[in-house]
Formats: sequence, structure tokens, C-alpha cells
Amino acid sequence: MTVVLRAETDTDSIESVVAGLFRAWNAGDALALAGFFAEDADLVNIHGMHLRGRQAIAGIYEMLFRSVFSGSSVTGGISSSRLLRNHVAVVHLKATVTMQAAPMTGSHNVVTSVVMVHDAAHWRVASLHNTLVSAA
Repeated sequence: MTVVLRAETDTDSIESVVAGLFRAWNAGDALALAGFFAEDADLVNIHGMHLRGRQAIAGIYEMLFRSVFSGSSVTGGISSSRLLRNHVAVVHLKATVTMQAAPMTGSHNVVTSVVMVHDAAHWRVASLHNTLVSAA
């Protein structure tokens, strides 16, 4: 599978990347989701699975959106962001993921840490780490 960046992928601002990630998730569109990531990006999910590269991210989410994430939705937004240095930002998201399929049926709060890098004109996700917020 080759992940092609789509022309409609808006990566001009950090906010547009975050909105695009949520929009792609809600559409169940793995290729659009992966399009917001750098080619060599890292993603760690709430279970500790570590994915490396845009292709791997697209591949696993294609399968997940057709199975356990089918019909799921995410809402939320940026809780904080700051530049670490020119062209590198750390962004924290608070979100609620609503799952329709077992074993995670129901709503779950997550905190997501995102490192973004800016190249010539675009922000891309370099690393994303999801953490499930426990009820404790």
C-alpha cells in the first residue's frame, strides 16, 4: 500500500492538522489520517503498540477502521501547545473516543501527546502517543 498525500490535506497550521486528524478518524479514512504524518513518523496507541512510518500507520488503521474502530468517533481538541524550537512543537490533545464495537464499546477519554515538525510550508506529525485516561 502506498500512502499518497491528498491535495485537500490542510497542513498549514497546527490547528488544521489536529482538525484534519479528527475529521479523518470520524470518516474512518486511514489514508487521510496517515497523510497528516511525516513519512518516518512514530505512533504509539493506548495499548503500547508502536507503529513506525506513514505506511504502517495507514495499514493498521485501514484494518482497525473496518473492525474494532468501525463507527467510532472522536471529539476534543488542543489543550496546550508550545514551540520547542523553530519548526518543532509539542501539542497536547484531550479527546473522547466513542467506540461502537467490543471490546471497547462506550466512551473513553484520552490524552494525546504530539510532536509536530514544520517543513517548507507544512506541519506534520512526527510522533504521536495516545494515553487512555483511567477512571482512577
